[in-house]
Amino acid sequence: MLKVINDIAIWIEGNSENNTDVWLLPGFAESHLCFRDAFKHEISKQARILLFDPPGLGASPARRNGMTIKDCAVIWKDLIDSISEDKKIVLVAHSVAGIIASETAALLKKGPSLIISVEGNLTSADAYFSGQAVNYNSPHDFYHRFSDSILNLVNSGDVPMSYYASLQFADPNTLWTLGKSTRDHREPGIDYLRLNCPKVYYWSDETLSSESKAFLHANDLTNRDMQGLGHWPMNTSPERFYSQLVDDISFYV
Repeated sequence: MLKVINDIAIWIEGNSENNTDVWLLPGFAESHLCFRDAFKHEISKQARILLFDPPGLGASPARRNGMTIKDCAVIWKDLIDSISEDKKIVLVAHSVAGIIASETAALLKKGPSLIISVEGNLTSADAYFSGQAVNYNSPHDFYHRFSDSILNLVNSGDVPMSYYASLQFADPNTLWTLGKSTRDHREPGIDYLRLNCPKVYYWSDETLSSESKAFLHANDLTNRDMQGLGHWPMNTSPERFYSQLVDDISFYV
């Protein structure tokens, strides 16, 4: 089911009789489509699945002033408070959305029952895509340079074509303002550590930065090594990724 709330496109499917809502937020420049396989997996029979496109990404129109991490956290919080008021809440956040999840959790009327961060930013080294925005004086300069660099990474096999495709539908000003706002979160791992709820960190050895691997192990974070699945495990192996989600939700929620 597609709903539109304040120009935000939201897709809701799955078991609405269950008392758990699983919200999944894509990373920088991506739309809800990176999590589309959730609707076909067993997880949708055990919980209600909610995906949405933040303003300027996917199907949701951009806002004139762009969007920061804090802006997106407020949007997510408002959606959860209005739609999932009587449910247990699970937040699943990919990449830079890990920072947004930490911000959102602090704003919710009722805290989440579980947060799953999928290679979410733990150190400033993780802002290797979004953080480039601070080097540009205009959104279009950043967008074109960033788009060219991603196409080169696609051609070298380091980034999936689906990421480049989603980037073509993203609003340049949204990406520029969102990327620049990462500089206000130089120690995202500390905010993640302070979250007062169960949390699990998904990562792959071949894609997580060395700085964040050190942080992960130094702080003994509960984690799942998604060996061989890279930065986009939900696309590389949807069955393995969503089966792990089911296991963790069943255990913690």
